[in-house]
Amino acid sequence: MANPLASAWHQVRYAIDRTFKTGNRRHEFEHKYRKHGDYFGYEKKPYELTKYERTLALVKQWRTGSESALEIGCSVGVFTAMIVPEFQHITAVDIAGEALELTRKQTGDAKNVGYVQSDLLSLKLDRQFDVIFCAEVLMYIREKDAGEACRVLDARLKPRGIIIEVSQQDRLSGRPKFFHGWDAVLGQYFEVAHRERFDDPERPYEIIAYRRRQG
Repeated sequence: MANPLASAWHQVRYAIDRTFKTGNRRHEFEHKYRKHGDYFGYEKKPYELTKYERTLALVKQWRTGSESALEIGCSVGVFTAMIVPEFQHITAVDIAGEALELTRKQTGDAKNVGYVQSDLLSLKLDRQFDVIFCAEVLMYIREKDAGEACRVLDARLKPRGIIIEVSQQDRLSGRPKFFHGWDAVLGQYFEVAHRERFDDPERPYEIIAYRRRQG
């Protein structure tokens, strides 16, 4: 049963963060997941499911190892459940505890999945990963924190590992260059290993694999 006090607390904190532009998104997502469950429609929308399927198919081609994966912003765990058979160990991360509980239900508490409540900038882990998934989450990082976000990703990436970023192309119109698939930011630390663009009639997007610069 949902805790009404917790719901009210997250709603109030969400309003405060939004009013004073604190940059803290945790209570916003706690509130949305608690109230709506699959708020973004990842479980049922054909567009989202197709995007997940395409991402997984490309990762299976591009990855250099399948021992470990880090998923930043696992949301309700639809994609987490899809990659359970693909990696020996998965760490699913989300800023919202409510999202992690929904992810546990999706994965059936699979033995090879660990769950961590954190944002990217505060992430503390003691291992590196073959694949790091950042599907449509980097857009929530403020520009002033972009360098630190890249340093965190670099610290968690294996020497031959890849970072998978998914970016919706219709967000680019009228936005600064900074928003262009994070190329301007990630490009300072990594290089593009692979890129696929999909001109989906609903919302075009691209799937990019970054790696450490060669040589």
